[in-house]
Amino acid sequence: MTESAGLTAQYSLPMQLPTWAITSRRRIYASLTGLLPPQYAALVDLRRPAYWLGWGGGPLNGQARRREIVRELGRAIQFDGAIETGTFRGSSTEFLAAIFGRVWTVEDNERAFTFSSKRFSMNPEVTVELGDSRTFLDRLLRDPQMDDKTLFIYLDAHWKNDLPLADELGVIAAAPIHCVVMVDDFQVPHDSGYGYDDYGPGRALVEASLPVSLLKGWALMYPAARSISETGTRRGCCILASPALVERARSDTLSFARVL
Repeated sequence: MTESAGLTAQYSLPMQLPTWAITSRRRIYASLTGLLPPQYAALVDLRRPAYWLGWGGGPLNGQARRREIVRELGRAIQFDGAIETGTFRGSSTEFLAAIFGRVWTVEDNERAFTFSSKRFSMNPEVTVELGDSRTFLDRLLRDPQMDDKTLFIYLDAHWKNDLPLADELGVIAAAPIHCVVMVDDFQVPHDSGYGYDDYGPGRALVEASLPVSLLKGWALMYPAARSISETGTRRGCCILASPALVERARSDTLSFARVL
């Protein structure tokens, strides 16, 4: 499957408005649609072309270097599909489907879930579910049909009061699968130009937050590209390869850190 096969047609956005005008319009829109039930607000959202492009103006936060990492992994490893936590409005989901074909994704926000469910309603290769990422992963990876599959897993369900990363990785590490995991919003050491989630002591997506005892033999890697060369929102990430895939996951797009 070619990447372009699964991508939504590009939209022409209106002329750029002053920042104050954009902010004002967004607040008014949020206030008005916030009065609607989530499933109806999502139907209004679907009529806004910019909402289809995703956070940062494109898939994976609009980050071109991040997308190249995923493409390179897709060329190097024969994946059976992809799993995503944190669907939001589905722009990254659509990108993953174009690279890997089959995608399972979960979103805990009803409004975003409804948007993405409608977006992929005609694509039988994409399954969108509403719920908690930990419960979703546990149920999906316990399915005997998933045994021995090779999967690309994109973790992006963390937000403020809910940081499920350690639990998600625990479920993944215990499953009888081979996988490469990419964690969004993760600190990239020695490159402060990449943003990451930090909600205070013990609540930051950093190397110390990884459940290392559950990931023995896994490889930890980071983007090789410097943040100054990245596009979009320039969010950091880390990449974790399960033992059987460590060598095949190595590429020029990744900086190898260590085996855990």
